[in-house]
Amino acid sequence: MSTLGLVACNFQRVPPPKPLEVPAPTAEAKAPEAFAAAPVAEAVKGQKSKVWLQGIDISRYQLTVNWDDLKSKADFVFVKATESTNLRDSRFTTHWSGARKAGLPRGAYHFFHPKEDVDKQVANFTKRLKPDPGELPPVLDVEAFKNEYDGFTCVQLAGMLQRFSEGVEKELGCKPMIYTNHVTWSTNFCDHPYFVDSPLWLAAYTNQTEPRLPKGWKRWHFWQYTESGKVAGIDGQVDQNYFNGTSEELKALFVTK
Repeated sequence: MSTLGLVACNFQRVPPPKPLEVPAPTAEAKAPEAFAAAPVAEAVKGQKSKVWLQGIDISRYQLTVNWDDLKSKADFVFVKATESTNLRDSRFTTHWSGARKAGLPRGAYHFFHPKEDVDKQVANFTKRLKPDPGELPPVLDVEAFKNEYDGFTCVQLAGMLQRFSEGVEKELGCKPMIYTNHVTWSTNFCDHPYFVDSPLWLAAYTNQTEPRLPKGWKRWHFWQYTESGKVAGIDGQVDQNYFNGTSEELKALFVTK
């Protein structure tokens, strides 16, 4: 497998980015729809030649975690930090410190709300991470839900995401990773090229050997392949993910402090 082109982030202020240049929406755009869960291939058969690491993402829905059990089964963990302009996940502090003590590489994510003030969402997210940003890049969680994406053009939505991304980079010195699924991204964000150099985390519950890439991206970095996994150390179901590379390539993605 070819080596991934990973660029570590550093926590320094960055110069103002170029203005958003948004392409016209394609005539093929469809109405937003939730991506359907399909049975995930057991151990993703046929991938023995691939070097993929296993990890999870957690939130308040995982009330307790036995980190001693989990650390031998996972190579990384993502933790929900915030949502909207003023919400913090009730288990963030506990999960964040637990992962650090277990020695697991951590990344925090923000669930984006397009109808809420973008700058206030940036502030809500980054103030939680400034004392301890974790090892992996911060994540912008972009997924259609309820009717919150209704009434916006993909041009408007892409502009909001660029503003959020720029705000996080200004505060933390690191362009955030994009978490999304193929339908949401292509339908609501015009497959905008501004984001294609951001690390990509795809949600795709499929029997395919790899997730389908949105237009412009050359590779995926993380793949959430099921939302109903079972892992030692966690009671109940949990999201499971692959990292597309080796442990050394994962370390190359770490932020620098």
